[in-house]
Amino acid sequence: MSEYWFFIIVKTLFNTRKSRAAASAFYIQALANFPNIHFRDWNNYCDFDVALFMSYPQDLKEIPISRQKNPKLKIGLIDPRGSINSKIINDIDFIIVDSLEMRDFFSKYQRPIFTYYEYPDLKPISKKHEQKDTIIIGYHGNKVHLESMYPRITSAIKRLGQRYSIEFWAMYNVAELGEWKSDFSSRVPVRHIQWSEENYYKYLAAVDIGIVPNIMPINNLAELKRKSVVWQSTYLDRDDDYLLKFKLTSNAGRIIVFGLLGLPIVADMYPSAMQFITDGEDGFVAYSTAGWYRALERLIKSEQLRQEFSDKLRGKILDKVDNGRQNERLMRFLEKVISEERSERTEIIEQESGKSRGYRIYSDICLILGRVHRKLRNLLKLSDN
Repeated sequence: MSEYWFFIIVKTLFNTRKSRAAASAFYIQALANFPNIHFRDWNNYCDFDVALFMSYPQDLKEIPISRQKNPKLKIGLIDPRGSINSKIINDIDFIIVDSLEMRDFFSKYQRPIFTYYEYPDLKPISKKHEQKDTIIIGYHGNKVHLESMYPRITSAIKRLGQRYSIEFWAMYNVAELGEWKSDFSSRVPVRHIQWSEENYYKYLAAVDIGIVPNIMPINNLAELKRKSVVWQSTYLDRDDDYLLKFKLTSNAGRIIVFGLLGLPIVADMYPSAMQFITDGEDGFVAYSTAGWYRALERLIKSEQLRQEFSDKLRGKILDKVDNGRQNERLMRFLEKVISEERSERTEIIEQESGKSRGYRIYSDICLILGRVHRKLRNLLKLSDN
């Protein structure tokens, strides 16, 4: 009964000044069949119960205006950024994010959060994988992730190129950003493809293996690990500890696209990837050069494994992120938001600054003590000799 009431009564507005931006376009596509939704109405906020805004600066300016025109309006912010002013948070009622990483970050604002996975509106493909003389490894997304592959992932692909006939196809915004300069040899030809929605089917669907690099490089990783040691005897810090860097805006969008196109995936080791991929069952997750080499080689050598992974992942993605199902969950979420009283001010939950300073001092002391301990141990060894 409550769903029927929502379907008939609640009116939702989606406003953005940048409707052609990729994130806006994907959300507009996904919400097109949402019950009683309207787009781009800047004058009649009193006619709506819910208003959704993207997080572009032009859209953020509209939030207090909409609140002033309709104090009862429930306002949701879509795809926010970490730099957002907390005053904006006080003007909204809920947040829509597209990843585990973003949900965790924005939890500090104590607003209801709904996860709506964002991706282009693609019809699923049941691809038949066959034995091939040349295997095409494919990438799509931002150019920054191509740059971040060096040397960790590019080294693996170059080594594979010495043993197998492979090509690398990359689809990104070549026109605006220029061509990515790979360090592949002539043994791994690179094809640069301009990003467009039609090219998902024309080119990306033709590749054999999809890759999702996402970990950002760290300058002087070994030195940073050494400096980050707190108290070796307590926390058992070692040189082989993992130290991973990924962006707040990390998400599963590229994984979803490859899955819908029927492609097996090797993805970097980041939260959203491990949320979608069960390593060794419907894809591979890797970090090191050796890990990437091993995962890619297994898929290169076996069309059966490529078929198995792609079929399993496509089914999982359809079950998890189908836009119809996401809209049903969003309806139930908004129904709950509408029924709750709005909190006028947000108490931000995060580590207090005093504790942060104290922790840094503590860390410095522990680091010094650790160095002294190691020097004394070495001196004692020398004296014993």
